[in-house]
Amino acid sequence: MYFSFETIPTFVWVFIATYAIYWIKKPRLGKNEPPMVPYKIPIIGHTADYLFNAEKFLAECRQKYGDPFSIYVFGQVNTVAGNEIVHEVYDSENFNLLSATRDVFPLYRVLKSVLDPRTTEQLVKTIREGITSKLPQYTGRMQKQLMISINKEIGDCSSPKLIKTANDNFASMISRPVADVLVGQEIAKNEDVVKAFADFTKDFISIIAIPPILSFIHPKVHAQVITLPLRFGFNPISKHVLTLKKHLKPVLEKRLKDKKILGDEYKPPLDIIEYILNNPEYKTKVITDDYLNKICEFIFIIIVASINTTSRHITCALYDFAGRPELWDDIYEEQAIIDKECNGVLLPQHINKMVKLDSFLRESLRTFDAVAAFPHRSLESHTFKNGMTIPKGRIVQTYLMDVHYNTTAYGPEPKSFLPYHGLENNFSASKTDKNYFIFGSGKHICPGRFFAVNEIKIGMHKLILNYHIKTPSGKIEKKVIYGPLAEPPITGLIFENRKK
Repeated sequence: MYFSFETIPTFVWVFIATYAIYWIKKPRLGKNEPPMVPYKIPIIGHTADYLFNAEKFLAECRQKYGDPFSIYVFGQVNTVAGNEIVHEVYDSENFNLLSATRDVFPLYRVLKSVLDPRTTEQLVKTIREGITSKLPQYTGRMQKQLMISINKEIGDCSSPKLIKTANDNFASMISRPVADVLVGQEIAKNEDVVKAFADFTKDFISIIAIPPILSFIHPKVHAQVITLPLRFGFNPISKHVLTLKKHLKPVLEKRLKDKKILGDEYKPPLDIIEYILNNPEYKTKVITDDYLNKICEFIFIIIVASINTTSRHITCALYDFAGRPELWDDIYEEQAIIDKECNGVLLPQHINKMVKLDSFLRESLRTFDAVAAFPHRSLESHTFKNGMTIPKGRIVQTYLMDVHYNTTAYGPEPKSFLPYHGLENNFSASKTDKNYFIFGSGKHICPGRFFAVNEIKIGMHKLILNYHIKTPSGKIEKKVIYGPLAEPPITGLIFENRKK
């Protein structure tokens, strides 16, 4: 190979740049920090193991180094907290989810108010007061909207019909009742709005679906690069915001007008936009474009937090049901008894009687197979009860498999599917505890978990009543694994009408 003197400076500069990155990014651990798992490749650290062998890699680290431990991935130290420590993260106000995810999921680029702490407070309050406390009143409407979606998305299956789930994981089915609750029954009839709700998160993820390779330099470099399309005008999600604005504005204007004319005789509709209009912070006499943008941003923040996750979990639960024929009769019989009792019209007390379905759903959520998720950033230096300290700015990953597959809570074979574990131990699908973190915990618990669980149960109740549901293979289908994360299978589900 021929080397000229001119090429020498190139090699020198490459060496200097590489060494500089290595020196800058080299982990510097403070006193009493969790043990750092050794690695062989500078800069890369544990990234390859984390991406391609997360389950085995983290299990070996946990066994050797205890709980918690630290690893080096994508150019930064992450502390991994398992079932002994992670509840301390969720019980403390020193940790923040949005801060940890802003560089890999820069939603603030399109919904700017998401970074405002007041938005989070308002979001939690709105869901608790406007949705959770009114959940019994929404039951009939949720049922109606889900049946519209089922008839539209699945329909008549006189002959077995394969329904593909890979594109949206039944997001359209989930988005219809969500639209009803958020923006009202009138707007929820509009198919464009339902589609906008279903596609918003998926289209945003399509822009940023790039592994954070540039985070080896700095996380903000990655954030800048993946949002380049947005800054150059390519914004496939702006159409969804425009769709909502178009249909929301006349409804808001009519409500303000009716309030003014009718006064005390005005009968407020039950939905979140009415709740917002009555909120002193959102009080207005005129629906300006700025006001409309503010309302739409808030609505789409709720959508991001709800539709994508709920649709994934109902899809996964359907696969779990379809691949376990030994459970079909038992769970179907419960639904048939309830259906006969309520004459096809569910009330809250009927949903509460779905104890076997609820227990099955809890187990489906527990065994979703995500290895680690829900990163939180420490806003201040934090010392755990075991004396270990992590510095300000550290990312803490929730080691879900260590929580959900621990032998103390789930026996000697914790990866086994235990359909009635919740029923036998009086744990509902929406009830969190130290061994069940799918909805978070403590100060970081999901406020919309009751709505999500009810929506999934109503949807599954109707689907199981109306269809035989099978997997193409007749067996349990494998989930799709992306690094430490999991997605539902993509083989599709076979639906066939039940004989009445």
